[in-house]
Amino acid sequence: MSDSEVLLKAAMNRIAARITEKVINSAQEFTEIAEEFPQKLQNEWSSFKAEVIEESERIEKKTNASKEKSSKEQLSKEDLIQIQIDNLRSKVIEINKDIEGKN
Repeated sequence: MSDSEVLLKAAMNRIAARITEKVINSAQEFTEIAEEFPQKLQNEWSSFKAEVIEESERIEKKTNASKEKSSKEQLSKEDLIQIQIDNLRSKVIEINKDIEGKN
C-alpha cells in the first residue's frame, strides 16, 4: 500500500470509531431517559391530579362564598391573593415544562 492509501485507511478507521462511539453514547443516554421517563410521568400525573383536586376545592369554596356575597361586591383581598398565587403557579408550571423539554 502506498503512503496515501495507508493515510486514507487510517482516517476512515478513525472516523468509523468516532461515529461508533457517538452512537453508543447516544444509545446510553436514550436508555437512561427511557428508564427515567415512566417515573417522571407518574410524578407529573400525581402532581397534576393533586393540583386539580386543590383547584376544584378552591373553586367550590369560592362558588359557595360567592353565593353568600352580593353580586355587586368587589373581590376580597383573599381572592386577589389567590388569583396572584394561581398566576404564579401557572408560570412555574410553564417554566418547569420548558426546563423538562430542554432535558
